[in-house]
Amino acid sequence: SKRRAEPVVNQSLGLDDLVEMLRRRARVPERDEAGPFFFAIDHCFPIRGQGTVVTGTALRGACRANDVVELPELGLEKKVKSMQMFRKAVKSIRCGDRAGLCLAQLD
Repeated sequence: SKRRAEPVVNQSLGLDDLVEMLRRRARVPERDEAGPFFFAIDHCFPIRGQGTVVTGTALRGACRANDVVELPELGLEKKVKSMQMFRKAVKSIRCGDRAGLCLAQLD
């Protein structure tokens, strides 16, 4: 989509004006929470005695602890033992969330 050039404003805006402008112009992206779970992995590392933690962003769907997720490139399915968002344990994530998933028995 093409963006329209905005006029240059040569005056200082207050915080209330900034908030109002952001409310008018910002948009919330559409999120497909009903579709199958799709997680973009950007990093992984093993934790001895726990499993392998994969970090990334949920791009579609939702996932809960104890769900089984598919790793198509590896041809494997693994159980999600636990998950965290910003160092806090959570029971589920949905599209748009950044998280770390601890996967059982993944070498």
